[in-house]
Amino acid sequence: MDDELARLYSRWRAADQTDRDDEAGAAFRALSEALLPERTVSLQFTARTTDAIAHAMAIDARRARRARKALVWGGVTAAIIAAYFGAGPALSVISTALVAALDLMIQAIVWVSTGPNLSVWAVLNGLGRASAAFIADPKVTVIMFTIQGTAIAAFIALRRLLGSDREFLE
Repeated sequence: MDDELARLYSRWRAADQTDRDDEAGAAFRALSEALLPERTVSLQFTARTTDAIAHAMAIDARRARRARKALVWGGVTAAIIAAYFGAGPALSVISTALVAALDLMIQAIVWVSTGPNLSVWAVLNGLGRASAAFIADPKVTVIMFTIQGTAIAAFIALRRLLGSDREFLE
C-alpha cells in the first residue's frame, strides 16, 4: 500500500511540475481516492436527515408567513394612523401655501399695474416699517434685553478679572 501511495504521489508531483494540468489532476484524484476510501451513508441516516430538513423548512415557512402577515397588517395600521394624524397638518400647510401664493400673485399684479415706487424715501419708509414691526414683537424685545444683560454681565466679570484701572496705573 505504501509503495502504491508513493508511486501515485510521484506521478502527481511530476505531472504538476511539468505543467501537465490534466494528467496532474487525474493523478491527484487517484491519490485522493487511495488515501480516503469512499464511505457510503446509510439509508436510514439519509431518510432521517431529509425528514428533519423538510420539517425545519415547513416550520420556517409557517413562521415567515406569520411574520409577513404581521408586518403587512402593522404597516396598514401605521399608514392609517399616520394618514389620520397627518391629514390636519398637511392640509394646513397646503392651505397656507395656497393663500401665500395667491397673496403673492395679487401683490405682483398690483405692483405691475401701479408701477414701481423705488424712490429713496419709499425704500427707507419700507425699511423703517419692517424694523418697527420686528422690534414691536415681544419675543424680540425680550431677546434683545437678554442679550444686553448678558453683555453687561460679561463686561463686569471681565473688568473684575482684569482689575480696575487704578490698580493698573499704580
